[in-house]
Amino acid sequence: ARRALLVDVGTAKGRSSMPKKGVKRPLGAPPTNEELSAYSETELLYKSNLFRLSTAELIKEVVPPQSSQLEVAVRALRGEILSLPPAELSWEDRGIGKPPLVSHAELSGLRLANHKVSLPWAPPEHVELIGSYLLRTVVRPSLDVDVAVRIPRACLLSKDYLDHRYVDKRQLYLAHLGAQLAKPSAATAATAAATA
Repeated sequence: ARRALLVDVGTAKGRSSMPKKGVKRPLGAPPTNEELSAYSETELLYKSNLFRLSTAELIKEVVPPQSSQLEVAVRALRGEILSLPPAELSWEDRGIGKPPLVSHAELSGLRLANHKVSLPWAPPEHVELIGSYLLRTVVRPSLDVDVAVRIPRACLLSKDYLDHRYVDKRQLYLAHLGAQLAKPSAATAATAAATA
């Protein structure tokens, strides 16, 4: 009767060419091609099996689990951004020491380069995920999700690149977008419930 040897060389799923944990093979059997390549990789890249195991454990600790709740929250945020109502925004400087004349309260804290700026606000053309979350390289403990919005062409004029007008309009656009998202709404409540 031959004895079986329990080989424990596995790591996280899909992260290594090492065989899965708990693979049984007969005692004295030659190593498989996968095991040989894993041993060679350990020798060439890590110089020690202990360092390889330490690295694998560290990666397990910092890589966040795939969360469907976060995906639902990001989709709800995108839907809420695209459903925001249009608005007419204006900001006018009234001189030194006087607060600016604004169409919406959230614009009063802005300091713009031009004397008077107006913007026909509309929901963004595109709302896209960017950055480390999209690339699945975000690490724990803080999960940051970067979102890019594209200002619609209808909000801008062809000569807005002159005299910092584009920069001023972008500030107006983002200040209003942020204020609208900060207001509680049914979609925000649904998002909070999904992430809880």
